[in-house]
Amino acid sequence: MSDTPHCLAIVSFLTSIQTVTLMETSILIARILSVAYLAVGLGLLFNPIHYKEVFEKLIHNTTYRFLGAWVAAFLGVIMVQYHNIWVNDWRSIITVVAWIALIKGVLLIIFPRFINDFEFWFRSRRQLNLTTMLVLGLGLLFGWFGFYG
Repeated sequence: MSDTPHCLAIVSFLTSIQTVTLMETSILIARILSVAYLAVGLGLLFNPIHYKEVFEKLIHNTTYRFLGAWVAAFLGVIMVQYHNIWVNDWRSIITVVAWIALIKGVLLIIFPRFINDFEFWFRSRRQLNLTTMLVLGLGLLFGWFGFYG
């Protein structure tokens, strides 16, 4: 009798365990991103002046800029390492966010003044409203998939 059917069953079982683990990781990251994006989005909606001040400090204070770059790079590396999933569903959005965080962090470490190019973003009320809606939309999207999807 051949051992091939048993080997195929074991491989199938191990693959299903890995798929569940990847989905659980995706759900956990979606939940974390949902809470973070919704908190910032609601903060932007109800207290835009505070966020303008925070962004001004980020641009003009090298310590904040350096810390922000390292946090973005650090979180980007972790998310890319544990969630570099390119599939045809919502989990790819997490992967894109991870890569954006990593690239942004690295660019800000190498070119710290790069962030100055985005100063206009918080000066314009229209751009601030667009940012608020984008952040809230991402928070709701990740919340849907993380908590209900």
